Amino acid sequence: MMRRSLVQLLALLTVLGLVAAACGDDDDTATDATTSTSAAPADDPDPDDGADDPAESEDADEPEDADEPDLGYTVRNVPGDYAIIQDAVDAAEPGDLVLLDEGVYNEAVIVQTDNIVIRGVDRNTVILDGGFEEENGVIVFSDGVAVENLTVRNYSGNGLFWTGDYGSDIFVDGYRASYVTTHNIGVYGIYAFNAINGQIDNAYASGSDDSSYYIGQCNPCNALLYNVEGAHSQLGYSGTNSTGTTVAASYFHDNLIGVVPNSQDGEELAPNAGTHIVGNLIQNNNNPDVPSRNTGFQLGLGSGVVLAGVTNNIVERNTIVDNSRAGVIAVDWIDSVFGSGNGADYPAMDNIVRDNVITGSEMGTDILVALQNVDNGGQGNCFSNNTVGETNPANAQDVLPCDGEDTSELTPIETLLALFNLDPFEPLDYQDAPVPAYEFENMPGDPSTDAPMPAIDVPMEIDLDALEAPAPR
Repeated sequence: MMRRSLVQLLALLTVLGLVAAACGDDDDTATDATTSTSAAPADDPDPDDGADDPAESEDADEPEDADEPDLGYTVRNVPGDYAIIQDAVDAAEPGDLVLLDEGVYNEAVIVQTDNIVIRGVDRNTVILDGGFEEENGVIVFSDGVAVENLTVRNYSGNGLFWTGDYGSDIFVDGYRASYVTTHNIGVYGIYAFNAINGQIDNAYASGSDDSSYYIGQCNPCNALLYNVEGAHSQLGYSGTNSTGTTVAASYFHDNLIGVVPNSQDGEELAPNAGTHIVGNLIQNNNNPDVPSRNTGFQLGLGSGVVLAGVTNNIVERNTIVDNSRAGVIAVDWIDSVFGSGNGADYPAMDNIVRDNVITGSEMGTDILVALQNVDNGGQGNCFSNNTVGETNPANAQDVLPCDGEDTSELTPIETLLALFNLDPFEPLDYQDAPVPAYEFENMPGDPSTDAPMPAIDVPMEIDLDALEAPAPR
């Protein structure tokens, strides 16, 4: 199905500025499809090298070659057949492969065709570069689109972005980002919003002003993050009102805060319920020297997992260590404290934290329960079989067990907020965030010849029961 209504898209893009601000400040981050510009790939992928503007492709129609075998799909080679990525994407039909040769592409790509695959021949040398001027590396409005084996950097908005319509019941159905790198991104590295049935795997995202990975406003999301790494961002992972998301076998480190599923009414479909966080390493998220668009998050500096106003989340068999201020926090979302002050509050309820290694906090808060009304007890939040140091409430696994009676006496949240208060500090500009070494693993097989696999029948099935708490690094 083709979605070509630019009027609808422009209306959508105007509203998306509000979405990007849901976990940020009041900056205007709305995408604008009318400002997309493109340039041909440079011969040298060095970040400092530019690229000459190409001549427009004289014939954007499907290239024909009578000697080509019938593969059941067309390979759209860039720049071999099309001077720029956008031309190849616009010419593609469902099932096609847009194959990018090595080089730097100064483009902002818009995808409005279902079930295509955009792939680089080499993850480390196929680079989309926004020059800190373009908003989105790739924005996808269509179902079943996969992006794989390339790098996206230096965009003021988002690196990779799948989105449906904020104001209506239109969801992107099927998305996948595999073996991709994003860094130095102004809002979200890899972002799925109003999108269901998706997968992000074998990815690296760093230096984002909000979060390296973000899934928002979907119920059920049926989304999977697997074997990803998120670093040097305000948040490693953020999931607002994203019910039914699994974060597994991944590594979040050197962020302001590690992993933050949350509920708030800056987006629809609150609350977040049923997030499953399993088999991850969440370590050393104590870094103030990161991009950060919302100074309110400074309150959580040094926290591993924050369950903010969520219900029925499960945190199990993770290693959550060396997060100096708190390991796992179950906290009510109080809008007057954490949000705009004009929205609803959401309680943290019935969350299960079990079989984790949680150590290294310096405030007696390897486990912390921070609720608005301490007379309600633990609100069904429970803790069992964790390797843990000091907690608040004291002996949390005894007084808030998953298989026994709640006998807790909780500390008032006002006392806890005062304990966590920090003097404000200046965040790093996302343009100045560390640039990773380009030594990332490529997708398996031969990227140049393997058949495309659109994002149909995603996410993949994994054996969550086989995942164990990983060793620290």
